[in-house]
Amino acid sequence: MQIICCACQKTKSPNGWTKQTAGSGGQISHGYCPQCYKQMLKRIDNFSILNGYRKSA
Repeated sequence: MQIICCACQKTKSPNGWTKQTAGSGGQISHGYCPQCYKQMLKRIDNFSILNGYRKSA
């Protein structure tokens, strides 16, 4: 099964995350690469603070 980042489209390989297209014919699963994951957590945190779901530290 090949994992592809749903934000930047990088694929996970044994050597890390690389910018290449997913191979055809196999199963694909979506997730986040480490960089996009960190960016998404910041966006969620900012959204929560702006909408009053969480008080800022």
